[in-house]
Amino acid sequence: MKRVIAARLAENAGLAPEIFRMVLRLPEGEMPARAGQFVNVYLEDGAHLLPRPISVCRQEGNALTLVYRVIGAGTRRMAHLQPGAEVRISSPLGNGYTLPERGHVLLAGGGVGVPPLVQAAYEAKAKGLHVTAALGYRDALFLQREFADACDALAIATEDGSAGFHGNVVQLLMAQALPEDTAVLACGPKPMLRALQAFCAARKLPLQVSLEERMGCGYGACVGCVCKLLRNGAIVQKRVCKDGPVFDGSEVVFE
Repeated sequence: MKRVIAARLAENAGLAPEIFRMVLRLPEGEMPARAGQFVNVYLEDGAHLLPRPISVCRQEGNALTLVYRVIGAGTRRMAHLQPGAEVRISSPLGNGYTLPERGHVLLAGGGVGVPPLVQAAYEAKAKGLHVTAALGYRDALFLQREFADACDALAIATEDGSAGFHGNVVQLLMAQALPEDTAVLACGPKPMLRALQAFCAARKLPLQVSLEERMGCGYGACVGCVCKLLRNGAIVQKRVCKDGPVFDGSEVVFE
């Protein structure tokens, strides 16, 4: 059940141009978030009626880390919050990633789809899985240290060629050999996920994708974030916030 939590802001600092890391101290005893879930951040200025859904980057004890991009007035206001401020957030929402019981996990992220995979990396490591990350950036890198700590291998792609492979994540993966028991967990822009869907289908690799959609309420009441899935030859509609944001990548209809 969704609840609103009063958290204390411990850190709110820039990681890259327009990319910020927010660390919140939660009250003791709060339910931990799982990889792929998100929280609603409620702004208290009266001008922003809808909350801002932000994917969970990492939770360690009562420290919850959110990494977000400034793209509008609401996230701009978030970027100006100072340590010590009280920040109201929801309890963790949505359905996250399902890790395999054994084998190899490949985390494929692009842009602000990179942060949600940090928690997945640490959960997979704790489970004893072999973890590889392939991360794509336009130019400036962020969070690579966290992935280096949790993963057995890390590969970077940049669109401008300033670091790692010159190109995007899918082009990077096409140049690599992957074990047959690889499960792919992905988050990023739709063009990347669409290309990754074809990549995994050709190699018969299971794929889970986290979708980004504009949300109203964040818990399924407003039906403002519907996506389409293909199941048993028929198109079905699902709510990204309530039924996702993580879905079987082979079922998603990318338009």
